[in-house]
Amino acid sequence: MSEYIPMESPFAASSNTFAMAQLVGMVQQLSQARSLETIVQIVREQTRLLTGADGVTFVLRENELCYYKDEDAIGPLWKGLRFPLSACISGWVILNRQPAMIEDIYQDPRIPAEAYRPTFVKSLVMVPIRQQNPLGAIGNYWAQPHRATPEEVALLQALADTVSVAMENVQLYAELEKQIQTLQSQHLQIQSQRDSLEVFTRALAHDLKEPVRTVNAFLERLNQPQTPAEKKADYTRFMQRASQRMQILIESVFDYLQLDQPEKKMWEKADMYSLVEAASENLALLRLEKLAKISVESLPSLNVNPSQMIQVFQNLLSNALYHGGKDQDLQIEISATLQAKHWQFAIRDNGIGLSAEAIDKIFQPFQRLNTAPQHSGLGLATCRKILALHEGEIWCESELGQGSSFYFSLPIPAHELPTDQESIPAAKTENLVQSGELANILLVDDDESDIELARLALIDDAGMQCNLSVAYNGKSALNMIRKNLQTEQKIDLILLDINMPGMNGFEFLTELRNDQNLKDIEVIICSGSNYEKDRQSAAALGTAGYLLKPPRFENLVLLLQKIPRLNLFQEAGYHKLLRVPQIA
Repeated sequence: MSEYIPMESPFAASSNTFAMAQLVGMVQQLSQARSLETIVQIVREQTRLLTGADGVTFVLRENELCYYKDEDAIGPLWKGLRFPLSACISGWVILNRQPAMIEDIYQDPRIPAEAYRPTFVKSLVMVPIRQQNPLGAIGNYWAQPHRATPEEVALLQALADTVSVAMENVQLYAELEKQIQTLQSQHLQIQSQRDSLEVFTRALAHDLKEPVRTVNAFLERLNQPQTPAEKKADYTRFMQRASQRMQILIESVFDYLQLDQPEKKMWEKADMYSLVEAASENLALLRLEKLAKISVESLPSLNVNPSQMIQVFQNLLSNALYHGGKDQDLQIEISATLQAKHWQFAIRDNGIGLSAEAIDKIFQPFQRLNTAPQHSGLGLATCRKILALHEGEIWCESELGQGSSFYFSLPIPAHELPTDQESIPAAKTENLVQSGELANILLVDDDESDIELARLALIDDAGMQCNLSVAYNGKSALNMIRKNLQTEQKIDLILLDINMPGMNGFEFLTELRNDQNLKDIEVIICSGSNYEKDRQSAAALGTAGYLLKPPRFENLVLLLQKIPRLNLFQEAGYHKLLRVPQIA
């Protein structure tokens, strides 16, 4: 979009020559406009020069209303207000598709005089933006009685007609951009399907053909009379291994091809820690066989396709387990780090490592690093494709004998990114100087078993020290908060259930936010509901986060890091949740 530069003139506005030159310049500017805001800016800043008016308004039609979108005047007019078409002169111009020239606004029955009395306006000219099916209107106003000349009206109408063309161009440009994006998306999808077809063709031509050939060859040997009896058991075992490999290949190719099906992309908010647990459980026998130890740090909840992300974790864990080497204690660590616009996950192992040459190949389909029949050669390629569907990336860092680290990224949705006025807080370290008093937490829940589970998870098991109190419904919670507002028992954080009798969690939140004395209290939802609309409603009401029951301490820690008024201080196996002293 061309940058709009206001044009100033040393000539008097009454000069017809200058007015025509000004109009030509505006037409050139409007022809390059790529947004409605740019069009409005041009009209607002230059139209007064055409007629020497004391004010100008840009009005848009919104169904049966006139929306006064912007203005440039010596005094306030009606910017940002909406009026019925039947109640204002701009509406009359739009409905009648013709200009209105009014020398004395108090003598014209079309003018709502009371609306004009607080303004400077004495005379006006209003023209429609496009005479056939007008899009809006442009008005010029004078502080002194002024009879508009035919030339002034013609100039304004020419400008308004040009504005209508510019607005249509903006709409066409937006539609064109949308179509280009659609075509680009279709091109990427076609390319992805072409890649999948290549994978399928490769599987049929080579990888699936090989075990079939093996089975046929040894079956033929078994049917030969001269085959020694002691060899038949070996041949049967070879056939069984080939059959197992064929089954693995078929399932892997099927899973890979299914990623091209749009209906399979079912996304929801998921606890990534739970997805790792599910993947690890699927590999339970292999973990026992390899005597591997898997440690997982706190992981966030993200909007993903859960089954696909389980597959990513399972493929990466399986890769680490199979390449762990022999005669060693295999250690696998999984963690996540919050970056500026994405989460970066890491799966690290102390296995045999990879060469630089191998790293360049491993994400390509059917690239296998060993001859193990359990490997299809599609595991890492599948991971890469899944993460591409999630607008993420995957990569590997490794050295022979030094273990491997696989990384992948998942973007943070735009609506969850911090605004210009805030930034993502850095993680609080364990070495912070202890300061402040113990924080007061109020747990609001009507279910005694859930209250006990939350207390066990956060207080007993995690060793978090704080002042914990309980309210069994929303009304009791509000009374307790208001009662202790000016005391040392002032509530610093509320853990709030949603589904409660009487006043539910959202009703409680609404009343809390509407109270000037309570609106700044931090609230974290602690609910059994994983419904995305509940999460959206909680976010809209300004909560600090969302925990699923029973709450995990490591997930609470991630949310506490975003609350500047609280500090989780760790020492000697326990945690203190402290109220950060406020500077007066």
